[in-house]
Amino acid sequence: MLQIPNAVNKEQSLKKHVTKSSFRESLQNEYNDYLDSQTNRFDSENCLKIDLHCHDHNSDVPDELWGRILRLPETWLKTKELVSLLKKNNMDVITVSNHNNARSCWKLLDQGIDVLVAAEFTCYFPEYELYIHVLTYGFTKEQEVELNEKRQNIYDFLRYTAQADIPVIMPHPLYFYTKNEKIDLSLFEKLAVMFQRFEVLNGQRDLWQSVLTLNWAQSLTAEKILSYAKKHNLNPFDFAVDPNKPKILTGGSDDHTGIFAGQCGSNLYIPNLAKRLETEKPSALALEALREGNVSPFGQIGENQKLNIALLDYFSQVATKITDPGLLRIMLHRGSAWDKIGCFVVSNFLLEMQKNKKAMKFFQFIHNALQGKKPNKLIKWQTSKNYRFCFDYLEQIADSKHKSPEEFVSTVNDVIGKLFAYLNKLMAAKIEETINHNKGPKLTNISTEEITRKFEVPSQLTALFFGNNVKKDNMSNVKVEKLLDHLSFPLLISTFLAGATLASTRVLYQNRNLLNGFADHLGKNRHQNKALYLTDTLRDKNGVSNSLSGKLKEIQKADLPIDFLICHTDIAPEPHLYVVRPISTFSVPHYGDQEIRIPDLMEIARIFYEGGYDRIICSTEGPMAAVSLFIQQMFNVPCYFFMHTDWIDFIKHGTDLTQYERDRVRRLLRALYNRYDGIFVLNSEHKEWLTDHEMQLEPSKVFLTAHHTQPRNASAKPMKKSDLFADATNDTPILFIACRVSKEKGLFDLPKILEKAKQAIPDLRLVIAGSGPATEELKEKLPEALFLGWQSKEQLSALYLTLDLFIFPSKFDTFGNVILESFVHGMPTLAYNCKGPKDIIQHNKNGYLVENIDEMANKVVEFYSNDTQRSVMKNNALIRASEYQAEPIMHQFMCDLGLDIPSGYPTNKHNTHTTTKADAEPQYSSSENVYAQEKTVA
Repeated sequence: MLQIPNAVNKEQSLKKHVTKSSFRESLQNEYNDYLDSQTNRFDSENCLKIDLHCHDHNSDVPDELWGRILRLPETWLKTKELVSLLKKNNMDVITVSNHNNARSCWKLLDQGIDVLVAAEFTCYFPEYELYIHVLTYGFTKEQEVELNEKRQNIYDFLRYTAQADIPVIMPHPLYFYTKNEKIDLSLFEKLAVMFQRFEVLNGQRDLWQSVLTLNWAQSLTAEKILSYAKKHNLNPFDFAVDPNKPKILTGGSDDHTGIFAGQCGSNLYIPNLAKRLETEKPSALALEALREGNVSPFGQIGENQKLNIALLDYFSQVATKITDPGLLRIMLHRGSAWDKIGCFVVSNFLLEMQKNKKAMKFFQFIHNALQGKKPNKLIKWQTSKNYRFCFDYLEQIADSKHKSPEEFVSTVNDVIGKLFAYLNKLMAAKIEETINHNKGPKLTNISTEEITRKFEVPSQLTALFFGNNVKKDNMSNVKVEKLLDHLSFPLLISTFLAGATLASTRVLYQNRNLLNGFADHLGKNRHQNKALYLTDTLRDKNGVSNSLSGKLKEIQKADLPIDFLICHTDIAPEPHLYVVRPISTFSVPHYGDQEIRIPDLMEIARIFYEGGYDRIICSTEGPMAAVSLFIQQMFNVPCYFFMHTDWIDFIKHGTDLTQYERDRVRRLLRALYNRYDGIFVLNSEHKEWLTDHEMQLEPSKVFLTAHHTQPRNASAKPMKKSDLFADATNDTPILFIACRVSKEKGLFDLPKILEKAKQAIPDLRLVIAGSGPATEELKEKLPEALFLGWQSKEQLSALYLTLDLFIFPSKFDTFGNVILESFVHGMPTLAYNCKGPKDIIQHNKNGYLVENIDEMANKVVEFYSNDTQRSVMKNNALIRASEYQAEPIMHQFMCDLGLDIPSGYPTNKHNTHTTTKADAEPQYSSSENVYAQEKTVA
């Protein structure tokens, strides 16, 4: 049976490093202060409690387009169940505010149950082409007909309610059911003139929206309202709005599922309540208090967790109750082609899913657990041991439903994360078990040839990840049907959980730009600008890892508004560094020591939310790329990609793929990169490639940046060349290269280069530092070279200080960190005149840029033929390194990300002339500015 690490210990360990951001803490404190003030506003003995905003099954036509296309009601909750729940939560007055109808209220009245008649009418705002909700109370059946006619124009609707003395409330003023580019602040100026009552506590909305709404409503002075009225030619008294009276603020649960009804609402103050109840109905008194404005909200805002739970329950019912909406109906329904295609795909997926009996039962169990009902014990013990954990978690949810609302919300969201992680671990284990069913090697150690034999994948991807020396085979060793059968249940449930979480948060933040603009207008509650940087590699043995580690050091040193997140088994968390443990790991032999780690998507999403981030960066095309795009959609935030690798060049030099096959990979990459809001590149050639006809990215989305130098080890000292070669003297010419030992690095040009150069310099030697898949093959080609393997930073510093010339035959690297490393130590570099090197090396000044093997060999000879030139080039290398300082590069990086620059952080005010090659133009900045800083690298 699959063993899962202790979830409690894992959670406790994580909480040491994941805390709620100061932004969210300030929102929580501000809102709690408001609620405390409302608690003492009225004498509780003279108050009626009411949930002014809740729904049952008569909300059968949803506002969301997809719901209407798929013929889904907003809820299946029966009126009787809703009323029972409201009474259980001590509501003194019952109301049901269904969409565009009061059928439930009329039915209750017919049964002799006192109820405040209500409905939530969807009204049209013509100039914005926008539909908004209006909570409406105390109307008659005849007035309901009139209200439904009037709601086609919000102005007519509100003038009618004012004339009829029907109180209305604007619910969730910052939430709209569509992303409408026409919405601007003028809309809220009109709302201030047209509404006297605003809902500032909505149980299904998040804290940020609620605090923004509260502060806006409280800021609406008579002067502002009258100025807005004049500006938009509106008379507030036409809408029963008195500018001289403060806005009336209300609360409601906005419950659709019967889970949270009555947990949020409003206290309605009626003087001498007990006496008046002897002769008057509670509903009539409630209507009076609502008209008078004697209202104070109560309850708690639960960030996005409550909506997440509500959608989890809703989706579980959709999965079991959806029926075929009909292809013709979908085609003829209002909506874009993409909406219709999406609904067609979703409906077919759900209908196919209904054939999985295990999944259907589990969805029903989820719904029951959220209502406080435990699964049958007998069913649990009849279930496979691998899946009994599901029932344990469902029992925890059901138990928590009978405790405090806060504990219930906390338990459900905690269980969702644990359940998701467990299911993904189970899937990983099932895949490994199926692959290894013939007692073969484990997945983490399986060879390239074995993987390729077992799985037929497109040839271009086989070559990209596993090389070309693989044997073709069929999939007879893997029973695919058995594998899919094993995966169907956990895959369906984990997809369901992730989908519910994504949808609940996306719903709240689909108008994030509006919220940002609203906060700027208020001058408070502005969301902090802070980025989460996802990477698949850090502290690993590769150049990308080294450059990212250097970036993290600068962030930590200057306390910049960027945090890194890595999925790793061993790394410990640090300031500005989150570490999540992988759900599964496997290695790809063609990449040497680099592991592929599968992260916990839900855990990262939680870190992003609680950390108060508002943008995301991803630096590798591995699993973190998928996570970054999920978070982009979930939170509706800008998402950026930092390109370290030119994969087209990699497959061109490292595989035998045809141009046609490389084009397939290029189109895949183009589709990936176009999903991001910005792409950071490390050389000008790459920027041109991304913006030309092949990749077709908008030039404004591509930012030119650079890696920065890292100080060399202060304790590092030159060694003796005789320590490397016994017969060497200090005058022995020795070339040096440090990189991953693989074919795409151009290392197999070295034998020919050395052969030609040795004709003039017979004593020429070569030292190679690094490891990789081509090591043994290269050793055969260069038997006289010294292979040192992977070297620590301290060891590399000593080698740079000891040896003469760095030779770099790679045409693959997008930048060339090792070039900067050599410059930091005063070592000139010889490289091909290609992307990366040509943006750093200044030809004949601090190194050489050549076109072919012959030129490279000639420059080796030239370098060793002129002692004076060698000395000058060493000094120029130090100067060039000083032009790649961290502060100006990171300053521009943050500007391109749209992050606020901390006060006191150095800018590029002390610039020197930075060139791409000898006497070339300035080289790195999205705005083509020069920002090298005049320093000497120690």
